[in-house]
Amino acid sequence: MKKLYAFIKQTIIVSLFCTPSVLQATHIVGGEFTYKFVKRDSADHKLIYYNFNLNIYRETASAAGFDYRPSISIFIKQPNGSYKFVRRINPYLDEDNIRPVQPPKLPCTETPSGIGVEIGTYNWTEVLRDTNTSYLLAYQRCCRNNSIFNIWSAASTGTTYYVEITPEAQRANNSSPTFQELPPIFICGNEPINYNHSAIDRDGHQLVYRFCPAFEGGTTAQPAPLQASTPPFTPVTYIVPTYNANAPMGGSPIVKIDPNTGIITGTPTDIGQFVVTVCVEEYENGILLSRIFRDFQFNVVSCRRLVVSKLDADSVFGKKFSLYGCDTTTLALNNTSYDRANINNFYWEFNKNGRTTRYTDWSPVITFRDTGIYTGKLVLNPGEECSDSAFVEVNIGGRLNPSIAVQYDACVAGPVQFKGSVANNIPLSKIVWLYGDFFKDSNDLVTNHQYTYAGTFTCELFVKDQFGCMGHTSKTFTWQPAPPILIVEPSAFVGCVPSEVFFKNNSTPIDATYKVAWDFGDGVLSNEISPKHIYTQADTFTVKLLITSPIGCKKEAIFKDWIKIKPVPKADFDWTPKTINNLHPSVSFIDKSSSDTKSWRWYFSQKAYSNQQNPPFSYRDTGIQTVQLYVTNQYGCQDSITKTIYIEPEMTFYLPTAFSPNYDSVNDVFKGTGFLYGLKSYRMTIWNRWGEKIFETTNPQEGWNGQKNNIGQSVPEGIYLCEVEYITPKNEKKRLNNFLTLYR
Repeated sequence: MKKLYAFIKQTIIVSLFCTPSVLQATHIVGGEFTYKFVKRDSADHKLIYYNFNLNIYRETASAAGFDYRPSISIFIKQPNGSYKFVRRINPYLDEDNIRPVQPPKLPCTETPSGIGVEIGTYNWTEVLRDTNTSYLLAYQRCCRNNSIFNIWSAASTGTTYYVEITPEAQRANNSSPTFQELPPIFICGNEPINYNHSAIDRDGHQLVYRFCPAFEGGTTAQPAPLQASTPPFTPVTYIVPTYNANAPMGGSPIVKIDPNTGIITGTPTDIGQFVVTVCVEEYENGILLSRIFRDFQFNVVSCRRLVVSKLDADSVFGKKFSLYGCDTTTLALNNTSYDRANINNFYWEFNKNGRTTRYTDWSPVITFRDTGIYTGKLVLNPGEECSDSAFVEVNIGGRLNPSIAVQYDACVAGPVQFKGSVANNIPLSKIVWLYGDFFKDSNDLVTNHQYTYAGTFTCELFVKDQFGCMGHTSKTFTWQPAPPILIVEPSAFVGCVPSEVFFKNNSTPIDATYKVAWDFGDGVLSNEISPKHIYTQADTFTVKLLITSPIGCKKEAIFKDWIKIKPVPKADFDWTPKTINNLHPSVSFIDKSSSDTKSWRWYFSQKAYSNQQNPPFSYRDTGIQTVQLYVTNQYGCQDSITKTIYIEPEMTFYLPTAFSPNYDSVNDVFKGTGFLYGLKSYRMTIWNRWGEKIFETTNPQEGWNGQKNNIGQSVPEGIYLCEVEYITPKNEKKRLNNFLTLYR
């Protein structure tokens, strides 16, 4: 009872003082949902009693606890295939239903520290009505470990555990399968696994196993939602192509599950944490009754074996080691096996000339009679449970002393011949040439290689005999022939004055030690390998190129009439009239370009354009306006010119001398008239004969209606003074004083 009280107290404190975002279950590592048929109601056989089991797994070292009252959502499948929420239930987790998951017992392997998993079991009974459709119960919770290897954004990806009761299962009073064993809290990387993940079915139906997708659920903002999201649920996103739902851990051989037995086999090669989901489908006469799944985090760790056989030698494969004795028949075998404290007995055995010889020294020194290949083995703790062994292959050979001879024509850019040799013509099992230009070859002792660029190269020869003895030598030489053909880009060029041409010299082999002489055909020369040149005259030019190697080998090419430079037209224009304003905005543009012009492109203000030779244009705005003209000749060569014109702002303003505000819609309001575009400042005031101001406005569109301030009493007939002040678009200050007569 004390443990139960402490558990409830801790749950209440967390509920009161932690926001939902703080309650993220970042170390919930798995779960499964199952059900068991109990009985049908004696009075109403349509009511079925089911016992439900929800197992949730968590890391014991984490701060994430189990939900004290989890929210389980019940859905029912609709005729159109969608799901409808029915109700929510909150089963209770008794502390007695929380227990540790025991680590797997691996003989001769040290159990990794810091890995612990607890299982919490929610068990309750629910009454459902027999229907012709499916029930689905779901629980969602966020989130998974950020260190998970095989899915994206694991820290913000939750999980969904659900179970579905099909109408066939309801009619058959069916119970779902249940897993026989708890999942392993760790498995050893690079070690074969043979884990029984099978289930049992109380009804004796056929069970089929497979890996299947895990599902998302919950969010970082709402880790344990009161209502699960409506099915179908969203699968997690696997990091493909390395991992997927059918191959969640990779491996070599790949980790897989037997569809008939539920046995998981394979060898995981990646150390880390992986989401693995096992689905179990239950069939009767080929009809699917139910499907359960276990979503669990598999921890693949580096396991330390207590007894390991090992040599300080080349590891060929697994527990096979190779040693080489070249120029000697006596070898010292350095035994690096561990742990010595766990090794109680050991021996070496070697087959020498058909006889087996045993050695009992930890690191023996063995003398062999002649060259050859000898096999043996090292056995640790023979006959004991924690034993291990390693196979050894000893290769006794002789000195190879390889050498290289190089032959080639200094001025011809052909292949170079390499001849290798070894002492006493010893048969070789492997020959590798490194030519010094990033290329290699495995071939005979005599080989040819074509270099693609000039320079000083160091060729290396590596050889190996049948006993594993190796030899190495190198030869340095200089290869600087003349290029067999001069290749230049572009192979033709047509442009306009001025044109910059980049001559890319693709001739090989050449480098900075070669002399390069260009003649561009217009009197300009260059010594660059790949030069740039600007042609400033219109004409056709022949290009010449001469390349001389450091030892005097020459190659010349003449590219006749290669470069064609065309003339450029001269753009110019004028316009009329010269004085333009907003009252008279139309302009006629006059082309004055050179006579070889064939097409015109005008760009005016306001994004307008024209292709006419002498286009008209009418401006909408005043001020400085930009005009651009692009002209093109018959060769496609182009010239442009930009000019500016000024559109003067103009305005007119007039005041009437009388008005009659008698509401007959004729001359009822007194205000100025005219073309007021560009008006910058405006003020109109009305005064009576006694000097009293009876109206004022700064809006040129607002007039006087014959009332005081346009809202007071109507003023009598008579003569009034009107004063108007304004600033024109040209910043000219204007002032008008006019008498006006008011009639009623």
